[in-house]
Amino acid sequence: MPFVGRRAEHASLVVWCTSPEPVGVRLVTGPGGVGKTRLAREFAHHMARAGWTCLSVPDGAEPRALAAVPDGAPALLLVDDADGRGPALAQLLADAARGRNGAVRVLLVARGAGPWFDRLTRADPAAGALLEAGWARADLPAAVLPGQVDARVVAAVAESFADALGLPVPRVSVAAVPGGAPMLDLQAAALCAVLRTQSRGAHGVLPVDVSDALDELLEHERWTWYRSAEQAGLLGDAGFHPEAVDGLVAAATLTGVRTPDAAERLVRRVARVLPGVRPAAAPDVGRWLLDLDPHRSLPARVVDPHLLGELTDAPALLGACLAGAGAPSARRAALRTAGIVADRLDGRTGDLDAALDQLGAAIAALPEDADALRAVSGVLPRPSLTLGELRAEVTLRTLAATGRDSVVGPADVVRRAEALADAGAALAEAGRAGDAEPYQREALVLLHGLDEAEPPGEPGRFRPQLAALLAGLGTTRAAQGRPAEALPCQEEAVRLLRHAAADHPEAVAFDLATALSDLAATRAELGQTLGALGTSQEAVALCRELAGRHPDRCAPALARSLTGLALRLLELGRPDAASAPAREATALLRRPAEAAPDEHLPALGDALHALGTVLAGQGRTEEALRHLEDAVALRRRSAQENPGRYLADLARSLGALGTGLSDAGRWEEGRELQQEAVEVLRRLAAQDPGRHVPELAEALSGLGVTHTRLHRSQEALDAEHEATRTWRDLAHVDPHRYRPRLAESLSNLGAIVAGLKLGDEAVELVREAVALLRELLAENAAKYRPRLVEALRTLALTLHDQERFDEARRARAEAQELGTLAAA
Repeated sequence: MPFVGRRAEHASLVVWCTSPEPVGVRLVTGPGGVGKTRLAREFAHHMARAGWTCLSVPDGAEPRALAAVPDGAPALLLVDDADGRGPALAQLLADAARGRNGAVRVLLVARGAGPWFDRLTRADPAAGALLEAGWARADLPAAVLPGQVDARVVAAVAESFADALGLPVPRVSVAAVPGGAPMLDLQAAALCAVLRTQSRGAHGVLPVDVSDALDELLEHERWTWYRSAEQAGLLGDAGFHPEAVDGLVAAATLTGVRTPDAAERLVRRVARVLPGVRPAAAPDVGRWLLDLDPHRSLPARVVDPHLLGELTDAPALLGACLAGAGAPSARRAALRTAGIVADRLDGRTGDLDAALDQLGAAIAALPEDADALRAVSGVLPRPSLTLGELRAEVTLRTLAATGRDSVVGPADVVRRAEALADAGAALAEAGRAGDAEPYQREALVLLHGLDEAEPPGEPGRFRPQLAALLAGLGTTRAAQGRPAEALPCQEEAVRLLRHAAADHPEAVAFDLATALSDLAATRAELGQTLGALGTSQEAVALCRELAGRHPDRCAPALARSLTGLALRLLELGRPDAASAPAREATALLRRPAEAAPDEHLPALGDALHALGTVLAGQGRTEEALRHLEDAVALRRRSAQENPGRYLADLARSLGALGTGLSDAGRWEEGRELQQEAVEVLRRLAAQDPGRHVPELAEALSGLGVTHTRLHRSQEALDAEHEATRTWRDLAHVDPHRYRPRLAESLSNLGAIVAGLKLGDEAVELVREAVALLRELLAENAAKYRPRLVEALRTLALTLHDQERFDEARRARAEAQELGTLAAA
């Protein structure tokens, strides 16, 4: 096929390659079938015609790539499937970043920028700066000819196929794909139309459904396999049954055999699990498989459904393929299966359960080879609702394979520290913060040692890795309910990133924005509300600048920082100011969550929860309920996939929605949700008291209020008593953080006790609440004045019930005066 379209992308690459900088790196990403590799190869041909030395760098050839370029010649190195490469790619980029005699450009092609990319950017500051500057942050779009409808592209491509085959050009009617189809799908549709013309003759207009074209093309390919096997004399009693052809092709596709001996051994291995394969025919079958070469001649998106189907129908096939096949074949199989899963996670195709089962089996079959395991963990999507535990398992195996005994030099220390950091990050993302922390601490010790021993000529080489580890450790401690211990880690991470940004701003800007958002949340949890607000505002400003340059990658980060800013403003008693950032965050996340739900649904749930809470604070109850209901639905889904990390979020949204329903007069509905939140948090608090006991007390207080509204006085009293006891204990340990909640709980408890006609006890409880709130008023008048007004009104009612009219009058007058100030 001639190269079609992509003029803008091709021109952009030419500008990059011919720029005056001595060194440049560019990353091209996109799902299978959009034409990443074809674009890269066409671009390399163009630069070769312009006099550049253009080399494709196969896996394993990275150490020799630069040496193969003539001295002084401008060079373009093409690295396809960069996401599956080993540590040698990091060294190639570091060597390239240091320059040579002659311009050098490195073009990386990958499905996406996941953990493997993060590892590369932090391996070397200079290479990291090149990587960040060269990443477009947007996948290659499906449309190769902007403004052209699918039907025109299919018709043009069909003409080329027909000319090549000497067939009439079919007239086609195309069922287009909304948003445009990948080029591979359009080519498949065109070829299917030409093949139909060949078999049926050119009569009328042929209807073509682009969404079914790859399946139809696969059926054509399968008949090719059968015919070629028959022509080789391999079908029937002398060879194998036709049903075995599919399994043999799948085995060859998965392992990528390259020699006759390897093909023969593969046939003998799979003969044990595929009915109808006769080992005696192995030499002839091996040669046939090599000639067929399906793993090289077929695009992955054509053959992957066949591969997955065969592995699912014959579960033992995978193990037979990989038994004794060695690390390269096992790594290839796992990477191929991970690619299939990544496609399905993005919602492009179904059959996810079968793909997940096979990915688990492929990973289990991997040998204990650190490079192979690291490559596989690097291509697993992150963050991922579905693959969190699996990725944690792979990183722990990688760590075990990078054992302490193998640490003999600085490079080994770096590899060990990276393996520890990967394991810690993966465990934290899987909701296992307690398990993650020891690995993160050990990695920090190793990297601190390297940083202190760093030669004078290379200052700060390990700062990005140190900052990432410190930020991760801070997040892990915060997730365990230890914000005071998280704070210094996060502050140090921000300091290191600011320092690194002075030399390589592009390389660390995204990490700095994320670290600032996390730091703001921790400061807010510690009651440092004004400091938290300033940090949130800085994070939003930096994210907005990044999103302006790279919207597709950085819009979710901007949304996360906006969600944090909305919450900070709400904590300061400014719900009106919080509304705009909360709405913007929700709007920014809807499209990414629809396109890649596995990655972005939790963030959308956070934004919806924040927006619902903000609207409730504005008194816009019905609108708030709609958003909180959506948040609960999303968080149920997240908690089902990853309860360790997201179950507490679900409990918060259940409590908020329950409170909102109760405030709207839907008391019984609200009570059910609040009761569910309490039950969830009781289980979580039993497992991790430091993190979840305060949340349980919060949920109990909300439930107590609803019980009161339902005139279930004893149940209300029990719930609020338990909450007050908890807040009192917490405030004794950390008064600055928990006094506000103790005051609110005391006021609620006083109102309940007053309703039970226990006057003296009620007065003392509410007086204590008023005293606490007067102290807090001096710290933040805007936030605590409304709460003090409410407590004073409760006190006035309680005193009036006891016929202490003068005291009640003074409490009401103070409440009225404070209310007037608030209105002013």
